[in-house]
Amino acid sequence: MQHHVITAFPAPVSPLNDAGTITTQRRDLRTADYVETALRLQQTHGTSCALEYLQAHDVDPLTSGRVLSHPEKRRHSV
Repeated sequence: MQHHVITAFPAPVSPLNDAGTITTQRRDLRTADYVETALRLQQTHGTSCALEYLQAHDVDPLTSGRVLSHPEKRRHSV
């Protein structure tokens, strides 16, 4: 039986292309669902409500800020 040892981690790949837009698919579908709900909340109840929702679900603050403040940098819906 062979054992493989990982001695280094690959460099993280940025989801942004040269134009600063998202190019990769979402991998975390739960977070995607939270974001979709937050965007609906933002439309109906405002950004503060949407942000509180994302914070309550432990969505990364950088992700929360990007999706609520920069619609042009959002990924497409799942």
